[in-house]
Amino acid sequence: MSLFTPATPAARPEPDETALWWKALGWSFLAGGLVDVGFGIGILAAQDRLAPVFGITLPTPRVYLDLNGLLLIGLGLIYFLVFVNPRRFAPVAVVATLLRFAGMALFTVGLFSGRAEPFFSNIARADAGFAFVHAFLLHKAAGSLINALVRPYRGD
Repeated sequence: MSLFTPATPAARPEPDETALWWKALGWSFLAGGLVDVGFGIGILAAQDRLAPVFGITLPTPRVYLDLNGLLLIGLGLIYFLVFVNPRRFAPVAVVATLLRFAGMALFTVGLFSGRAEPFFSNIARADAGFAFVHAFLLHKAAGSLINALVRPYRGD
């Protein structure tokens, strides 16, 4: 076929109707990853300065807070994998979305039971926001969370 000859309809590849949804999912995980890595670094590097700003009491021993910071950084880095290739890491995206819902529930229960300080309502809202956005985008891209979890990746 010549450069100046239009392709026949049969020669044109079918557009992937879900490509935009996968891309949006990746960007949403980039945002979530940046938030988690930022909080993790803040927890590790500036907990004494940030605690009064957020109105939270630092736990004793501090190693538990350090562990939370480290885990948040690790989780954020995993989210970056979803950003790089959302289709390949769709099962990771499903598990991460479910963890966001679980985080929302944990902080909400903590607030209503009096076990969490008021600042944690912000974390519950952030987790809820990311969870609902991720779930919506996974549904649009893969058809359902189950499809995203069990359908094998075959490459792009």
